[in-house]
Amino acid sequence: MSSDQAKPNERRKELRYAVSDDCRLRASILLRSSDPATASKEWSGTLVNVSAAGAYIQISLGAVAYKGDSCVLKLSHGIVKTEVRGTLAHYVCSARHSVCGVNFDFSFAGEDKAYQPILKAVIASTPLKAGATGFEPGRYREEYDAPDDAKLVVWRENKPGGTVVAFDYAMVRYRAALAAAGPDMFKNKGEVRFKALPGKGVDSSAPLTPAQEAEARWEFSLAASNLPATIAPDIRKLLRLMS
Repeated sequence: MSSDQAKPNERRKELRYAVSDDCRLRASILLRSSDPATASKEWSGTLVNVSAAGAYIQISLGAVAYKGDSCVLKLSHGIVKTEVRGTLAHYVCSARHSVCGVNFDFSFAGEDKAYQPILKAVIASTPLKAGATGFEPGRYREEYDAPDDAKLVVWRENKPGGTVVAFDYAMVRYRAALAAAGPDMFKNKGEVRFKALPGKGVDSSAPLTPAQEAEARWEFSLAASNLPATIAPDIRKLLRLMS
């Protein structure tokens, strides 16, 4: 389950951001249920959406839980793994799965800080919307904008709908750019270059350290796998392959 952009609900204080079906973010939830058969069992699932204060996750119908039960949401992508404690705000069963609505409890030291990189990468991808377009010498430019200065620029050959030949994706702290895409996808991936964004706590004029480049690649891998369905399939496919 996903949607193309963040959708506010009048009863909620925080915007929720959809997680794409293709997103590389992995999720599971440990339910502290009063049901003896499923108490303290960890259930893998599909993350539906996230916000600054909570998340929704689909899990097996075999799970039994109740509103107010304590839980631990576990999220991972690459080497980044985090656990966030919370309580169940909702627990609804449908014909195919159960849906857990989790309210986070950030009173435990460090959990909010560990969760933020994941949330910010989702915010840099899910809300991207089509912006300005135009012709440049030999190329056609498309822009996609999101909150917090996230921006994806794509260049195509000569015309709208032409082959994607380059991109520049400014995400959270870093940008990923491919100056010229060719037929060899493996070579293209090796030619993606990363830079720090100005004003994001990293010196944008200096080359990235190995640790910073690893952070940038992690950020790109997560954000590029979570592009909304409103962006053309060929763009989503190329960025996923390059990340």
